[in-house]
Amino acid sequence: MQPPKIKIAKTPFDSIIEIITLCFLIISVAIITYYDAQLPNQVPIYFNWPSKDINGMGAKNLLWVSPIICGIIYLAILKLNQYPWIFNYPTTLTQDNAKQHYKLSTRLLRWINLIVAISCLALTFATIATILYPRLNIDNYLFPTFPILFILPLLVYLIQASKIK
Repeated sequence: MQPPKIKIAKTPFDSIIEIITLCFLIISVAIITYYDAQLPNQVPIYFNWPSKDINGMGAKNLLWVSPIICGIIYLAILKLNQYPWIFNYPTTLTQDNAKQHYKLSTRLLRWINLIVAISCLALTFATIATILYPRLNIDNYLFPTFPILFILPLLVYLIQASKIK
């Protein structure tokens, strides 16, 4: 059985989440632009990609990879949210419960989009802070929170979805 194709209207809260997400991406770009002249030609690159350098260093232009990839993810999720009936759901969808599940799943994707943008900003800031303000030691506090940030919305979604009849 095909899930019902129902258009879900964005609430003002959904729009606010999308605007905040876009703002985080713009701030990431602004930070890179602002600090570009102060940065050395080699900067630490997290995850050692795409530089493949043994020391985890890469050209400072690689800082642009994170906002570009996050921008692509942002646009892809915005587009994907227009078709919630193609998602997989933990229960069978009916005409009665589809709208509720669609609202929940599109909201989940908006939250994930926001977390991706926060991660992008955090990676950008952490890279620049490591160079310009090494005493901050931001990595020790920032990166352990990423798994929690990504898992928490999914847990909230699963709990809320289980309550839909």
